[in-house]
Amino acid sequence: MYSPSQTGASGIGGNSEMANGREDAATSCGQRGGHDLDLTADSLGYCLKRAQVRAYEVLASYVDQESISPARMTALSMIAVHSGVSQSALGKALGINRASVVKVIDALESKNLVERRATEGDRRSYSLALTASGLSELRSLQEKVRQYEQAIATNLSADERRQLMDLLEKVATNRVEKGDDEAELD
Repeated sequence: MYSPSQTGASGIGGNSEMANGREDAATSCGQRGGHDLDLTADSLGYCLKRAQVRAYEVLASYVDQESISPARMTALSMIAVHSGVSQSALGKALGINRASVVKVIDALESKNLVERRATEGDRRSYSLALTASGLSELRSLQEKVRQYEQAIATNLSADERRQLMDLLEKVATNRVEKGDDEAELD
């Protein structure tokens, strides 16, 4: 049977740094842990997840996520920039499936933020456009998002922020599949 003492941890409620709510070196991003079972040590995925969780916590302090979720906010912005975009093109740009994009658009449409317009020559396809309310909502979000962006980049210089964004884009666009050991990476 597993025992916390077998791994050197004091366990939940024990006297470890983690149990007291503080992080130890093994849970910090980029740190090499001293334990062979520490899956978080030197883990890019773990660092990305920690950053994502923190970014969402900060975003929630600037944007009322009861009124609009980050995914819907992104969709609203993309529709504004690419007025007339089709639902399928929006889904592809967002990286979500057809059913999910329909749910996002349904939610935005129910709040009168976007409208579907029949596409000429194809009655099965719709183009998307912001309503006046959608434009107003997006404009009010602009300042909140600007403040949020400043907050999450507080500890970064402008060059570091740009470098981080460039590196994250490389990670996000990496298309290597499991077992594809010889794939070329850009």
